[in-house]
Amino acid sequence: MPFDNENTYIKMVEKNEEDLFHKKFDESVESVKKLFQKEYPNLVNGEVIEQEKLIHFSPLDGKTQVGTFQMSTKETSQKAVKIARENYKEWYSRGYLARSEIFMRAADLLSKEKFELSALLSYENGKNRYEAMGDVDEAIDFIRYYALNLLENQGFSRFTGTAYYGEDSKSVMKPYGVFLVVAPFNFFSITVGMVSGPLLVGNSVILKPSSDIPLSSYKFVELMHKAGVPRSNLIYLSGSGGRVGRTLYTDDGVDGIVFTGSRDIGTKIYRESQERKPKVAVTEMGGKDTIIVTDKCDLDKAVEGVARSAFGYNGQKCSAASLALIDEKLYDTFKKKIVDFSSKLIIDDPRKKGTFVGPIINREAYDKFQKIMETIPKDKILLGGKKIPREGFYVENTILDNVGDPNIERVELFLPILALKPIKSLREAVDLVNGMEYGLTGGIFTEDKKEIDYYFNNADVGVVYANRRRGGSTGAMVGSQPFVGWKWSGTSGKGTGSFYYLQQFLREQAQTIVR
Repeated sequence: MPFDNENTYIKMVEKNEEDLFHKKFDESVESVKKLFQKEYPNLVNGEVIEQEKLIHFSPLDGKTQVGTFQMSTKETSQKAVKIARENYKEWYSRGYLARSEIFMRAADLLSKEKFELSALLSYENGKNRYEAMGDVDEAIDFIRYYALNLLENQGFSRFTGTAYYGEDSKSVMKPYGVFLVVAPFNFFSITVGMVSGPLLVGNSVILKPSSDIPLSSYKFVELMHKAGVPRSNLIYLSGSGGRVGRTLYTDDGVDGIVFTGSRDIGTKIYRESQERKPKVAVTEMGGKDTIIVTDKCDLDKAVEGVARSAFGYNGQKCSAASLALIDEKLYDTFKKKIVDFSSKLIIDDPRKKGTFVGPIINREAYDKFQKIMETIPKDKILLGGKKIPREGFYVENTILDNVGDPNIERVELFLPILALKPIKSLREAVDLVNGMEYGLTGGIFTEDKKEIDYYFNNADVGVVYANRRRGGSTGAMVGSQPFVGWKWSGTSGKGTGSFYYLQQFLREQAQTIVR
């Protein structure tokens, strides 16, 4: 069975079903409300209710109560590890064919529920309908792609020959045991992909979801159980990362951690998880994604590609461009054009059809935006820079003019803030990129093939694009564009949505039989 990306919106438009797409999404915006204002238990081979609760509110208005979730205790966390460890070998022993079949079934179930889940994401993390559907599509893609990859590699077991007469040997890749997944808020698909990798190959997984998308994560775990994953092998524990996460990643019963989030938290987990015993630590820790625009570019293409990358989902993508290096000969013209283009992007309720971006994720991010803007000289603000006075956490798309501040130009902000900087040459721009501590994504706009080759051959960045109008540094597709961070952006050197990804959650055993 060949892999095919889900691509719901694009495929429906191609079939002249765009109106149907909007109709189904609008209906789901209403129907998903039935899930709200309920209490959701932890799922630890059964339902667990804790004394302390977490109430999750939508960033759309800061007051719509999505649901009540559990603040997991140390005792519950330790119980989860014990259950997961006791049962992982039984899950592995089902064989790769059975596990792949369950995952293909899960992908089909998720595809049937994708409109409701995408509508839920609009409430939970503020995505517009196109981004939300794309996010759910990517989740479906991860499940299918990894299942097909496991089938293609026959469970990662192969005969290795005869070293001595009368001996037969083979290499078998086996699970470690228990993986903890600490997930981010910005992509439901990242949560799904991080869980799917270690679980599919035979490990048990404990999911500590982001406190900003707990309900969509809960629905995903429910769906996986429905598809056939045993409840003892996929466990859902809500709560704070500092309390629940640390209890789990320092537990000797946990063999590995899969983390996506900030550099500070990622390095803390990486360091502290290894103190008592070696553990697998697969971390993606963000980036300072930079797009280079040379004097040989198509200017309109470059303007749109930079703006869409910087402001899509309010810059809250690991891959969002937050720095653009513009050839000094084009700099003034580029400034005017990108300010004009970006000023027309609609910031509004993400449930509305024409909205480009909705609110940022929460009060903490809202306050961070204001604090950053208080440090910027007024004459350096080309566009935006202010909160939008309405219910919810809405801020303006912001463009800054050559501020020269390393806290702006070299630090990940995770907000709709784009810094522009003039450069004299492509070599200077690439050297600047390579001098950064991060190396996740990047892009270039030039119509000169030699410049593209120079950038691709010399940029120390995991994911690079040339002339991508839909997003100059964003939008990696499962199967086609493995998503991998270099340097401080990641620890594994293997990309999600890649044919190398699953092997990170397996360890090799050499087996020899003497005839």
